[in-house]
Amino acid sequence: MKNNPYFKESEFKCKCGKCELPQNVPSDELIDILCEIREHYNAPVIINSGYRCKEHNAEVGGAPKSQHAIGSAADFVVKGVKTEEVHQYVLITYGERGLGIAIKHNFNDPYAGFV
Repeated sequence: MKNNPYFKESEFKCKCGKCELPQNVPSDELIDILCEIREHYNAPVIINSGYRCKEHNAEVGGAPKSQHAIGSAADFVVKGVKTEEVHQYVLITYGERGLGIAIKHNFNDPYAGFV
């Protein structure tokens, strides 16, 4: 994993608890983007889901060719920032990079959900 001041490799490990993080996962581009988001908001970025092995990805209903399975995606929240605000920032800032950008809302709590 690319050296950075904010994230640990353990934050990106598959939640199955059985597999190891493949080499070069998460991608350098993902780390760069997450660090920039962290600096933009000056708030912690919490990784809810990083790398997913094929089996775990299927268990959680992930797409067969999910970017999580190759270490190029992460579901995250920015502490203290509304999910919709983060989503809009990511779309405006990174929308042309070919990243899969989605949002899961929690309509009862605008700070919950993930980008």
